[in-house]
Amino acid sequence: MSGLGRLILGTLLAGVLVAGLLLPYSIGIGLASNSVTNAIEDAKSDPLDGDVPLRTTFTDASGALIATIYDQNRVAVPLSSISDYLQVAVISMEDRRFYQHQGVDWRGTVRALLRNAQADSTAQGGSTLTQQYVKNYLYLVQAKTEAEKADAIASTPIRKLREAKMALSLEQTHTKAEILERYLNLVAFGPSQYGAEAASQWYFGVSADKLTLAQAALLAGMVNNPPRYNPLDENHVQDARDRRDLVLDVMVAAGRLSKATAEETKQQDLGLNPHRVSSGCIPAVNSDTNGFFCQYVLDYLNTAGFDAKTVGRSGWTVKTTLDPAVMASAKAAAVANADPTNDAVKRIANAVAVVSKDEPRRVLALAANRPYGLDPTTGQTVQRLTTTFAPLGAGSTFKIFTAAAAMEAGLGTNAVIDAPAEYTSSLVPGKPFKNGGVYPATLTLAQALATSPNTAFVALEDQVGLQKVAEMAVRLGLRGYSLDAGQVDPAFANAGTDYTTQVVAQKIASFTLGVSPVSPLELANVGATLASDGRWCPPTPVDTITDRNGKFVTWNKQPCEDAVPAELARTLSVAMQGDLAAGGTANPAATAAGWSWTAAGKTGTTQEYKSSAYLGFTPEMSASVILWDSEPRPQSICSNPIRTCSTDEAMGGAGMYGGAVPAVTWMATMKPLKQGQPDTFFRLASPAYIRGSSSTQVPSVVGKNVDDAKAQLTAAGFTVNLTAKQNAGTAVNIVVDQNPKGAALPGGAVTLVVSAGG
Repeated sequence: MSGLGRLILGTLLAGVLVAGLLLPYSIGIGLASNSVTNAIEDAKSDPLDGDVPLRTTFTDASGALIATIYDQNRVAVPLSSISDYLQVAVISMEDRRFYQHQGVDWRGTVRALLRNAQADSTAQGGSTLTQQYVKNYLYLVQAKTEAEKADAIASTPIRKLREAKMALSLEQTHTKAEILERYLNLVAFGPSQYGAEAASQWYFGVSADKLTLAQAALLAGMVNNPPRYNPLDENHVQDARDRRDLVLDVMVAAGRLSKATAEETKQQDLGLNPHRVSSGCIPAVNSDTNGFFCQYVLDYLNTAGFDAKTVGRSGWTVKTTLDPAVMASAKAAAVANADPTNDAVKRIANAVAVVSKDEPRRVLALAANRPYGLDPTTGQTVQRLTTTFAPLGAGSTFKIFTAAAAMEAGLGTNAVIDAPAEYTSSLVPGKPFKNGGVYPATLTLAQALATSPNTAFVALEDQVGLQKVAEMAVRLGLRGYSLDAGQVDPAFANAGTDYTTQVVAQKIASFTLGVSPVSPLELANVGATLASDGRWCPPTPVDTITDRNGKFVTWNKQPCEDAVPAELARTLSVAMQGDLAAGGTANPAATAAGWSWTAAGKTGTTQEYKSSAYLGFTPEMSASVILWDSEPRPQSICSNPIRTCSTDEAMGGAGMYGGAVPAVTWMATMKPLKQGQPDTFFRLASPAYIRGSSSTQVPSVVGKNVDDAKAQLTAAGFTVNLTAKQNAGTAVNIVVDQNPKGAALPGGAVTLVVSAGG
């Protein structure tokens, strides 16, 4: 278009603008196009009263800052908390007639439209502070898509018309002070820095009411072009200084500052004292320690229906359940026992999760030896080590689920069960299970929990049924197994069922030996379920959420539920104390730590020593520790000293087991928290669950005629399987052995070995 054409168009648009804004709406229809009419109508219906994005803060349980999350770094403050210097400087620089016009400066607006229509030079604004507020509001608050953002700042007469109409409407419903307050809390004072308060903290390390004249002038000058006048950009320091000095001169010209004061202020430096507040868990202060917990809070909020965008714009204060003392203890213990700066250890994750037993089930700490972050050269990782499924399993800690399922079926903790040197499950006939050491042929269930013979628990799992054992794991705390199987174990991707179903369908007889991926947090919650009389509660990292107005935000929470009878949970907890006592798998670690408080626990070690674990709980809280090679193609882990190693070396006797580093880490986490505290105790075990059902006692029929033996066992409620043995050294049809000998579940099978002569 020619220069003359642009001038004619600009003149017409200026007339339309004035007419459309000043004349009644009905006249405007006659003067303007449908687009103009629509723009006016849209402007009339927009109240500009939506919530301005504010930054959200996460705090620990004591109120100390963990992290700041924001989409736009902004803190809203009243006008009285913003320096008078800044108010005067902004008005002088951006809208000297602010207190005279009614929202639109007609002379400036028309002049800008005409000037913009005449040439290809840089467009002029002519906007008042009120109009600038409208444009910034539409761009920073209302626009959700890139197209909407582009439309909000488009250099078009229609956009200008709508902006002017909205400015006029705003001035009719708000005072000048209210508009100025909104403006100073909204606009950008630098790249990604919005509002006077956040900008004052960012550049000068002070609140907005403490700004000096020089600092205020610097901020006021940045509104026009934040990147160009950014004083923290070494390429624009002089630009920022020149702009500040210009603001001072304009204040003099506006009669708001003396020439002498302006010249004196120009001699001062920029007054910078940066206090940068970064967004997110990674750049937060102390993120090496708190990062895993911080990320879990974000994940938890997302599950509750608050996505990252919502969190970053809501201006909430999220008070978490993180206990700084527990976190410090857990972090120190994790690092001390698996130092990630050691090259031999750098692949190894040592994750600790600690939860209370209370309702709500507060997550007190989530710590790992590896620091949280993006620099793998320093051992950092953003893997969710403490909350997602550790892929290599927690070993024999899963025997807890088999024991609980057997107790529910009637087996007592004093029931005598078999621990053969070798046992073949009917689920995997060709693969016999063996123990990792020498055990007596029979022992009580409580003794088995303390000493952990594999064959005893695989046999018990067969008696109870794999499905009931897997379901018990979910009931007590491993709720992730109700998710799609592929989310737990990628090997089951597209299976179309939950993980528990796949455990049964794939006949994973080694489930009781802890081969399944498991979340450290969920495993810790198992102990809390038992410690709280069998009451399962969803773990939560959030105590309260307070909105920008100080009101509590609510969200849907899963209710607690009774997972198992209280008497069962109490009896199992008491039985599990044997793990720390003499002969228990965690006793060496407990003795070395000088542990003297009541606690229950269970160690775990997986095949080839690629992972190991410890679950322990006191009457107040529960903690789990899982140690594994967290890198691709995991290697075995050896002990004394801890290191990744070859499978041959680990299997040769150097392998890391649950009673070593995991149990030691648990003791090191918990002991400082119990130090100086009186001992507390679990509630008494129930005689009924110690003794078990009378129908679980298997009569001894060795030496009897097979027919008599069958009759006696059948009368006691058991089924009978027979197997023959040649050269048994006794007469034909005499029972020479039976399995099990001590106890079996009601209705369970007893296998009789019968002499076949010879």
